[in-house]
Amino acid sequence: MSSTTKYTLKPSLEANFEGIIWKVETDPINGIIAVETRNPEDRTAGFSAFNFKTGVTLFRDVSVQDSWHWGLDKVCHNFVYLHSYVNEKTPEHKSIIALNTAGSIAWQIFNRTLDTATAEGLVVYNPSVQQKQYELLNPASGVTESFRISNFVPLERNIYFPEIISPMDLLPAIEELKTLVGPVSYLAHNGKKCISFHAAPDSVLSQYLLIISDGNIMHKEILEHNIQKINPEPFYIEQGHLFCVRNNKAEIVSYLV
Repeated sequence: MSSTTKYTLKPSLEANFEGIIWKVETDPINGIIAVETRNPEDRTAGFSAFNFKTGVTLFRDVSVQDSWHWGLDKVCHNFVYLHSYVNEKTPEHKSIIALNTAGSIAWQIFNRTLDTATAEGLVVYNPSVQQKQYELLNPASGVTESFRISNFVPLERNIYFPEIISPMDLLPAIEELKTLVGPVSYLAHNGKKCISFHAAPDSVLSQYLLIISDGNIMHKEILEHNIQKINPEPFYIEQGHLFCVRNNKAEIVSYLV
């Protein structure tokens, strides 16, 4: 369910999925956002990628063999990287699959774990060796370019998350706030106020998103309707785009703010 004012921002990206959105990662340099979705009924996972600046779909619902045991790791260097696990009982990662922007497997390695990404490439280690020994892989081929590296600088990401506020004078006088439930999330960005809160008009709990500019509501929508509990992570902003998951964790949307 969605309700908006007539002053509505047009999404730069809007994508629906059959599975539940499980994880989201972005490559701010290349404007790529990758989404991991999961379907518990048939225990499958899918991976999708989009250009979040243009809304163009790069690939959708790509699966890999034994997909349930793979997860989204990082997005960088124009590739989407997946990880598996040492075993089903531990969160420790192992193995790497690199998907290109067409959704095809560019390369895969099963005896290395992705630690971080740098401007030069991927920093990995062998999880079967007790003391980590880092190597630098070429991000496009997976070929080792340097062994036993010790000095590396991870790629920087400037992500802005909202803060919990209590001063109600920052909020507009709207009907829904009369039935406010829980905290209010607030982030000022580029002259705009981005606000998320939960309210229960008619005793139905819903999550709302407001974007305010110059004291006027330029965007208002219900992210989730008739929910059972509060969503503690309503949105984040990166590269001037506000990202949020809505409609029962089945849709991702971004707005240029």
